[in-house]
Order: sequence, then structure tokens, then C-alpha cells
Amino acid sequence: MEKHHLSEFMIAAPTENQAQAITRLTALWALNECGLGGLMFALKIPLTGFFVGGFAVVLIGLIASYSQSRAKDLLKATVLVLIVKATVSPHAPPPAYLAVAFQGLLGALLYSNIRNVTLAAMLLAPLAMLESAAQKLIVLTLIYGNPLWKALNRLFESITHDFSLPGHLPFSYWIISLYLLVHVVWGLFVGYYSAGLPARIGRHTGEVLLFYDTYRPAADAVVAPVVKRRHYGRMAMLVLLLGLIVLVLFGEGRFRNNMILYVILRSLAMVILLFYVLRPLLNRLIRYWLQSRDKGTRQEAAELIGMLPGLRRFVRPSWKLARKRRGLLRQLSFFILSLIVLSLHEET
Repeated sequence: MEKHHLSEFMIAAPTENQAQAITRLTALWALNECGLGGLMFALKIPLTGFFVGGFAVVLIGLIASYSQSRAKDLLKATVLVLIVKATVSPHAPPPAYLAVAFQGLLGALLYSNIRNVTLAAMLLAPLAMLESAAQKLIVLTLIYGNPLWKALNRLFESITHDFSLPGHLPFSYWIISLYLLVHVVWGLFVGYYSAGLPARIGRHTGEVLLFYDTYRPAADAVVAPVVKRRHYGRMAMLVLLLGLIVLVLFGEGRFRNNMILYVILRSLAMVILLFYVLRPLLNRLIRYWLQSRDKGTRQEAAELIGMLPGLRRFVRPSWKLARKRRGLLRQLSFFILSLIVLSLHEET
């Protein structure tokens, strides 16, 4: 089988082949957002959290590489992924939608204005990872409040006191800074990997397809767990209102002698607010917006949803092939490559 450099294929390929590739990559992005993390956990693939965010950035870069109108195609892909996510994974928290929107919009902005693909990837990935990390910290603070960070400071102060080390240091700030730094470093790695991925796909496509021809999983397909919807109704709303009333009337100052109770009540109220008020409201807004769109957008979203079961079949053989590599990073790298190759070339 003759091998071609992927960038050469993209330049010479017919427009409809490019459009098909963008559709499949968008579907793979949707799968990533709607449950690839759960599939990876079932296969015992490590670094699931880092991988899901990084994989989204990689797919955005590949969509841009196939596109002749990067801003338009990336914005369209972002909207479709959000629609599929709201349809297939209505249990996802509101911050998850924000992360997808941020990655897609930033990708459209960078790839449409920066001709150097490597530079665009090296900017997108760290910024996307930084946003994801900051978002998690904000959610933690909203749910647990400042007492979480105060408790961490007190814990480390007691440790330093026991070992006669300098005290009164803002340990929580150090932890937050280190957490953000790790995500930025990971983002730089993902950006570098994303920029070089098209050439690597061109070199390894034959190997991946040959392996899959001998594997052909029929009964060995990975099936995503079915998530049953539960309707908590009025009881959840009542608990929410009671929790919020308690917090508003009494406040943190009234709980100085029982800070644990305050944290529990605050956490309960914020979790109910996020998951049982904001999330259903966001899902309804997305569905309402979708109903107001043209029929073509609804058909494209339905097409992507129909492709998800077929794409799931490629997860297990991709990981099985990747396991032949040495080292965790090489395995994760080749897993991404194999999954993308199969998604682009095999029928779903």
C-alpha cells in the first residue's frame, strides 16, 4: 500500500472528501464529550481527565487542517457538538458546555487568524487547559466556599508547625499555582503533539488499518453504559430552596462555631442549583434554539448521533494496538492516532 503524507492528501483531496473528514472528526469530538472518558475508564486507560480535554484540542486542530474555511467550519462543529452533548448527555454539568464552547470559539479565532498551524496549536492547547483548570477551581470555590482554602491553609500550617518550618504561608495559593502550571505544561505538550499529528497519521495509517483488518471486533465492541434519567421533581426544588434560605438568612458568620455544617449546607445548595436548576434550563434553551434552526442543522446533529455507536467500536482495538508501544505517553499518543485513523477510514 502506497503511503502519502496527510498534508499532501488534504491539499489534493476533493472538497467532498474534506467535508466527510470534518463530519467524522466532529462526530469523534462529540463522542469525546459524551462518554469517551467513561469508555477509557472501563478499559483502564490512565490520565482520563487530561486526555479528554487534550483530545478535544487535537480534534479541533485536525478539523482546521482539513478545512478551507476554518472559522466557519470550527464554529459549526462547536455548535453541533454542543447540540449532541445536550441530547446524548443531558446529565453533563453546565461548566462542561462552557469548556466545549471556549475550546471551539478559541480554536476558530486562532486557526482562522494564524497561518502557522504549529503556533496556533501551541497557543490553543495551553489556553484551553488553563481554562479547564481555572473552571474546576471556580466550581470548587462556589460549592465549598472560601472555607475549603482556609482549611487547607490551616492543615499545612499545622504540618509546618510540627516540623518547625516557617508558617503563615498562603499554601492554598501555592497549590492553585502548581495546579495551573501542570495544566499549562500539559497544554504545551498537547499543542506540540497536535501540530505534528497530521504527518504521523500519514506515516502510520497503513499499519493501523492492517491491524484493524485482522482484528475486526464484532462481539467485542465497547458499549457505553446507559444513563437512566431520574426526575427528582418538587422534593429537589424544596431542598434547594431550604438550603438557599438557610444560607441567605444565617450566612457564614452565624456558623463560626460549626463551620462544617455551613460547608455542608452551602455545598448541598450549590450542587442542587448547578445540576437541578441550571442544567435543565441550559438543556431546554439548547433544544429550543435547535427547534428554531433550519432542518439541515437538525439533520446534521441527528447524523452525528447516529455515528456515535460505530465510533465506539474503534476504542478497544485502538487501545489494543497502542498497548504494543513502550511507555505510557507513547501508548496514549498512538491510541489517539489509531482512533482518528479508524474514524476517518472505516465505516461507522
